[in-house]
Amino acid sequence: MADEIDLAQEREHIATASALNQVREQAARIEPGVPGDCDLCGEWSARLIRGACAPCRDRYKLP
Repeated sequence: MADEIDLAQEREHIATASALNQVREQAARIEPGVPGDCDLCGEWSARLIRGACAPCRDRYKLP
């Protein structure tokens, strides 16, 4: 028969695995981006999403 510590560890393992799976699913939906000049500010960026660099996406609240 399992004691309280074994049960708590099993619950923690299940919760951790679930959280990791959620993060992996969200990460898989992130667009990869491409290098180039930003369509909005004209600055070069190593990762453009839909033509916008990270500062412009933040500034204009773009996805």
